[in-house]
Amino acid sequence: MKKFFLYILFFGLSAKSQENKKSVFTLKPAMGFNFCQIHGDSYSGFDKLGLFFGTSVNGRFNEKMSLELGFYFSQKGARHNSNPENGDYSFYRVNLNYIDLPILLKYQINSTYFITAGPSFAYLFSYNENIDNTDMTGTYYFNKNEFGVNFGLGKIVKEKFYIELRTSNSITPIRDYGIINNKIIFPNPVANIFNKGLYNNIISILVSYKLDFNSKNGN
Repeated sequence: MKKFFLYILFFGLSAKSQENKKSVFTLKPAMGFNFCQIHGDSYSGFDKLGLFFGTSVNGRFNEKMSLELGFYFSQKGARHNSNPENGDYSFYRVNLNYIDLPILLKYQINSTYFITAGPSFAYLFSYNENIDNTDMTGTYYFNKNEFGVNFGLGKIVKEKFYIELRTSNSITPIRDYGIINNKIIFPNPVANIFNKGLYNNIISILVSYKLDFNSKNGN
């Protein structure tokens, strides 16, 4: 069903391209960094740094609206360093390696700034976990599939260079409560709707480069 949706989308954009006599597709290689934390563990702060790189295909509907289908390698996770001076000897680090597939609507606010928003699907293909300087990889499992929501604010730096600040939050748990962590009860009933376990919270900074594909009849 997902593949069928994507085929319909691209056929629709291709048809629009033929009507306009030029291509509406743009390839956008990108690379950047993730600042990561995990909601629901006993730590706070975006203290884990991860890599983020890959490419997206942008399909333009009109001068303001377009759709981006991304294919990225994305490192997520969390980190807590010990602080003996404050009596904290605990150490925790988990590195989660995902293939991330966002589907984002892009709206061009003006000639310089744009916003993006949309869902994403990510597949966890490897990870490593260290608790108090002991390798615990494979002891406690993480869920392989992650669904999330994304919001971004970007700027055109030059004609073909873009920089974007993006937030990504998982809406399905990456690890269920009871594996290690106990459930946290929030006073807000809305917050408890998605309170099923641990969730990735990511702030990304990425730079991308636009590669246009004009048709023979395009300008």
